[in-house]
Amino acid sequence: MRGMSGRKKWIAPGIIAGLSALGIAVGGFYRAVDSSSRASAHTIILSADPACNPLGRACTARDATMAVALELPDPIKPLSPFPVQVQLAGERAATVESVAVSFAMTGMNMGFNRFDLRRQSAHTWRGEALLPVCSMGRRDWRATVDVAGEPAYVGEFHLVVGS
Repeated sequence: MRGMSGRKKWIAPGIIAGLSALGIAVGGFYRAVDSSSRASAHTIILSADPACNPLGRACTARDATMAVALELPDPIKPLSPFPVQVQLAGERAATVESVAVSFAMTGMNMGFNRFDLRRQSAHTWRGEALLPVCSMGRRDWRATVDVAGEPAYVGEFHLVVGS
């Protein structure tokens, strides 16, 4: 009987340690898959001015060969669909295969929020998106525009919603 109670003392911590290790492994796999699907060796990262909030106006991230402009309506309300427009410019804009936008929060997992846009013209892509509700009350988002082509581009934008 005495040996059995000693074994019970180690079972709960062992289960907790095992589940923690599994959670860390799954989280690492998710981050690896997420970043590998977005950025390859041929992906060019473009960052917009952090002071530019694309609500009610266009903010642009650019380099010498591509400009990615993101425009969203003002206001945006969580759990309400809203239109998204992306304008592309530059020598590689007409060869783009697809465009998608996703939304995330720094340091907080907000789930999978990726929305494919439809080509309207050689340089204009539109679609609808939906922001989830942040249970912590945060309003700061990171909008990412994935532009598929060769090379691929990723436009990064800072977004603050609400008043």
